Amino acid sequence: MREEMFGSDWLLDGAIMMIERILRVDNLATEELAAMLAGAELPLLFDVRTVGEYAKSRIATAVRLDPDTGTDDFAKLYGSLIEGRDTVFYCSVGQRSSELIERVENVCRHAGARSCRNLRGGIFRWYNEGRPVVDASGPTDDIDGYDPVWSVMVARRR
Repeated sequence: MREEMFGSDWLLDGAIMMIERILRVDNLATEELAAMLAGAELPLLFDVRTVGEYAKSRIATAVRLDPDTGTDDFAKLYGSLIEGRDTVFYCSVGQRSSELIERVENVCRHAGARSCRNLRGGIFRWYNEGRPVVDASGPTDDIDGYDPVWSVMVARRR
């Protein structure tokens, strides 16, 4: 009972609620992203984590984007790629990706992106639901927990 009450999902849900109260961006459910990734028109998927986190595992097709990327750099690097596309940003839980969206949302809109959304719950929610993650070698069951405090939100696969 105690594990159910204070398990990884409970903690993750609490963190998501706090993030969404402070950072008001459009969010995308993991089921919606899974459907998009199975479709014909793939979204432009941005992983807003560190090099080490990205190297350990990521959602397939994700492009790593430094969490501190500025508006001008984002526009130069990706402005021409987002026209007519859905853009989805994620990090561990959603804070870094939501902060980045707040900075680049206007760039996405002006470049003609169809949508600009944050993956609700980030890669932690994706992973906890048993969805696939990859590293440079292919599928993996490993994930970077960010740090000891945040890693308690990850339900480790057996």
